[in-house]
Amino acid sequence: MTVCSDLFRDILSRHIKPTDLRRELDNNKNTLLRALKIPDHKSLLFPLSGGQSLSAKDMDLTILYALLRNICGIPKHQNGWGNTPKIGDFSLAACIERIREQKNSIASHNNIGEIDDNRFHDTWKKLQNDIVNIESLLIGGDMYERRLNELLSCDFTPAKAIESVEEFKRLYDKMNEVQTQTKQYNAQKKARINVVVKRQDSIKRKLIGANASKKARICRLEKQQSSSTSDIKDQLKETEQHILYMVQGRLSGIEERIEGRLSANEQQIGGRLFGIEQHVHGSFSGIQQQLAGCFSGIQQLAGSFSGIQQQLAGFLPKIEEKIDDMKSRCFPLVLTSTIKVPGMFAIQHISVVSPDKVWVSNNTTLQQVDGTGHVIRTLDDKYKYNLYGGGHTVSVEGDLVFLARVGNRVHSRASGWRSTQFGIHKITSDGNTTTLLRTPELLPKCIHSSHSNGDLLIGLTSYSHPRGGQVMRCDSTGKKIGDIELDEEGRRLYRYPQYITENKINGDIVVSDEDKEAIVVVDRSGRHLFDYTGQPTDKRFDPCGVCTDLLGRILVSHRGTGDIWCASLLDEKGNFLTRLLSKQDNALTSLYVDDSYNIYVAYDEIIKVFR
Repeated sequence: MTVCSDLFRDILSRHIKPTDLRRELDNNKNTLLRALKIPDHKSLLFPLSGGQSLSAKDMDLTILYALLRNICGIPKHQNGWGNTPKIGDFSLAACIERIREQKNSIASHNNIGEIDDNRFHDTWKKLQNDIVNIESLLIGGDMYERRLNELLSCDFTPAKAIESVEEFKRLYDKMNEVQTQTKQYNAQKKARINVVVKRQDSIKRKLIGANASKKARICRLEKQQSSSTSDIKDQLKETEQHILYMVQGRLSGIEERIEGRLSANEQQIGGRLFGIEQHVHGSFSGIQQQLAGCFSGIQQLAGSFSGIQQQLAGFLPKIEEKIDDMKSRCFPLVLTSTIKVPGMFAIQHISVVSPDKVWVSNNTTLQQVDGTGHVIRTLDDKYKYNLYGGGHTVSVEGDLVFLARVGNRVHSRASGWRSTQFGIHKITSDGNTTTLLRTPELLPKCIHSSHSNGDLLIGLTSYSHPRGGQVMRCDSTGKKIGDIELDEEGRRLYRYPQYITENKINGDIVVSDEDKEAIVVVDRSGRHLFDYTGQPTDKRFDPCGVCTDLLGRILVSHRGTGDIWCASLLDEKGNFLTRLLSKQDNALTSLYVDDSYNIYVAYDEIIKVFR
């Protein structure tokens, strides 16, 4: 139901701006919690950690239906929300309701996973009618109708189907085999661990027994010592009584005999204690050696499990490559108009004011043209426009902000004398031109005006080699806010930023870096998120123009293997989605997406508009 889900997201974005979505969800939290039945859906919209940013792309058709029904203010159909609409009711709510019911009958309430041809064509016709009705009521055009027809007529012959089924079956069987091996290894590992645990329990019992035996022997020694001492005392008493009747001369002999007997007893007791200590020490040393052998066996089991993980990692790239190949056959574009700009060879950049007002430039000229290619305005000769890349942008007010040389000959410590100085300038709709900022030490290469807060994002590079680039953020008046230059580990993020844009959904800064051969993306604070360097199958990736659409997806034009120009679509996290345009022999250097999903693409001296 991808087409239907995208259509619901489009309806949602037209009733609630993406930037206001989080606020509307929080304002209607109690209503939505009652409407949603699945806990995962509730936690997606209202995570425990608080109100994080959320995109419609994260939601499935069930969640989107709940939002359209409860918080978008769409009038209910004649039978009311949640009920089957009347036949002939083609209101927006009725069409949405019927799409939900078809989805439930096919996916949610179907236990066998398939439908027959008659029911398929009947369901397809109903979905097509409702989708066309919504598109004509709300959006205009026929983009979703074309996508439906493309899916219906997809060239998927029985031979290809059998081949794909066999390939996926082979991969599935291989994964089952690896899973079986994993279970066997886990069972063996568990059995060995059980053996080790039993040995540890046995050793523990032996230690407890040894300690008890040691304690009993010590008690016996203490009793023997106490008994010997008691006997000696009794003999001493008898001797004292006998001494009373003995002569004084025998007293010293008796004392010597007593001392001799005491010394012998002490030596006997000390020898027996030393023997006990030696025996206990020997037993404990043997137990330590047994434990060391058990831990060595556990480490060998960990090595075997690591080998299984490496086998699983070897199969994942093959599966991902098959998925990427299937994705590249979807989302066909349709040419709707062509704008030819006479004398404007090798167009480098496009900034759209409206469908009938477009700023275009090559490396020497900057002009505004209408929808037929007629020149409305040309940049004044006072400003020397000499840039390869995204050197101009249109603000949310419709004013042109551009980079150009102006002024007298100046001197820089970094690069010596230069004939003119680069600056950032603005042309208002009434033709007044002002200079916002000058950049004497660095070379500005690209600029973008944020439509969320009016800030200017400028990509700059050094005049000297090796190149060192950065992104500077200014407010709408040209006052500097800060620079983005290094990542968290102190490495340089940019070398030669040639095109720059801002993600309309989350504020991420997206830069096309010519020298780095990558799309570099950071968040609004400058924290590095990722670099996109093309697909694994691309032998070459030279990025040029870059922009984003209302859903936060990234569009990039680039030159690939064999000097073939392409336009690729990525999600906001840098994951490849599809090739929008490919196998283009002419240079495809710049592109732009307006709020109606029209895609403007520059080809030499022609601008083609797709939907």
